[in-house]
Amino acid sequence: MWKKFLLIVILFYLFALLQNSFFTHFSLFGTTPNLVFILFFLLVFLAKKDPPARTGSYYQILFFSITAGFLLDIFTYKYIGLSIIYLIIIAVLLKKIQSLLQDSSENYPFIYFLPLFAIFLLAYNQAITPYLNWTILFSLAYNLIFATIFFFINKKCLKYTG
Repeated sequence: MWKKFLLIVILFYLFALLQNSFFTHFSLFGTTPNLVFILFFLLVFLAKKDPPARTGSYYQILFFSITAGFLLDIFTYKYIGLSIIYLIIIAVLLKKIQSLLQDSSENYPFIYFLPLFAIFLLAYNQAITPYLNWTILFSLAYNLIFATIFFFINKKCLKYTG
């Protein structure tokens, strides 16, 4: 069990390094993909829901939020803890929305993923930088491309067990 959490921390750290070193060379209109947020959202979105008696998934989601938020805070110029709080709120809201959208299967289709990702990324960006301009909208489109790629990689190649 602890190996899974160690792997997740390493993945978040690797994505943070890639985001702040390699992908800065692929900046379009001053925006780079937010790989840490994309990984965080995918992990929370695809986390399997535990029965009501067990709250293991909420501990996982809290772990994802703290790890991703800490790395986002470290690699940006914002206050430490701000991203952690925002990501915890986003994770809880996402799980509540998923419980409302829940159908007979546990697999949430891409049609749920795309609008939820766009809404929560826009909300996160607005919380961090409280102004709306074309750069944030372009960043949203740029991140949607990478999120779509990672979503289909996860669906086709990886068997996420939650």
